[in-house]
Amino acid sequence: MRTLSLLTLLALATFCLSDIADAKPSNSESDKAFVSKQEGSEVVSRPRRYLGPGGPAPAPDPLEPTREVCELNPTCDELSEQVGLQEAYKRIYGTAV
Repeated sequence: MRTLSLLTLLALATFCLSDIADAKPSNSESDKAFVSKQEGSEVVSRPRRYLGPGGPAPAPDPLEPTREVCELNPTCDELSEQVGLQEAYKRIYGTAV
């Protein structure tokens, strides 16, 4: 009975040790997971905004701050859909844009 349990224990230990040896990744596979910063930025290169073929960047919208203020006020936001942004801002806040 002791020999059978000893043989079973040795077989189990051999099986576990062979799984551990197989589980270790080789250097060539583990190197593929990490790339240099330059290679990473080449893969994930984003298109630049506003840079057309030789054209300059467009000017920022002068009404953007006004639009943001008007969007925060529900009354102004709804009115701007009906009469336009400048007129709605003028009616709600009383100043011309």
